[in-house]
Amino acid sequence: MDLLPLRFSDEEMIDIENLAGCNYAPERIALYLDVDKKAFLQLWYQKDSLVRQAYDRGQLVSEFKINLKQKENAESGNITAAQVFLKEAERNEINNIRNRILFGDEY
Repeated sequence: MDLLPLRFSDEEMIDIENLAGCNYAPERIALYLDVDKKAFLQLWYQKDSLVRQAYDRGQLVSEFKINLKQKENAESGNITAAQVFLKEAERNEINNIRNRILFGDEY
């Protein structure tokens, strides 16, 4: 069942990015924006929708900022930060290898 399409202003798209960057679930973002949850989720499940792109970008930007700060702390001699940074690098490499095995060069 298709619901009426939702349209978001530029400000609302920024809100989606920011809320996603703070790890809010799509259902909670719909509540925050005061829109129909099912209609919002329908857009969110479409990988090429603007809503999904804003959500994914928000998470990516937030993750980058955290990792950049972690890297800076590690480079300045913070041993704990170095350990966390190296563990995250290892986790990413494992994910990359897994994706190459599962999806080949397509992913």
